Amino acid sequence: MMRTNGIERMRWAKDLIFEKTGGLQEIAVGSLHGEPYIRTSDKATVGLYLSVPPNRETGRYDCLFKGYLRTCGGYNTAEQMQALADEMQSIANLLNQLESAKISLTEDELNSSAGELKSAEEQQTPALQTGQKEKFI
Repeated sequence: MMRTNGIERMRWAKDLIFEKTGGLQEIAVGSLHGEPYIRTSDKATVGLYLSVPPNRETGRYDCLFKGYLRTCGGYNTAEQMQALADEMQSIANLLNQLESAKISLTEDELNSSAGELKSAEEQQTPALQTGQKEKFI
């Protein structure tokens, strides 16, 4: 990934996550603090986590991506275990790309990026109210 500003890097991360997870995960904005997080469909077994804490040394906000296993209970066939292993490998590859990008934002870039995400979500809301199915159930 070439050097760009924080907002462009967040757009890249948003598009990459959506593409590589087949739309099962996407960057969204939280309603409590208005910070970005990763919304994950119940259909995903392996999830991505995003936190954006302030870095006291640089004065910027660093995007920290992590992966987690959402469910692991029950007995599975070899085919189900292979599907889980494949999903874990896919998320591990995606996580490696996101960590390598080292996305860091100024406070203004963080606020602008969150505003963009919120605006995009608000534009999708009318479609949900007219009876179209929500992507994440």
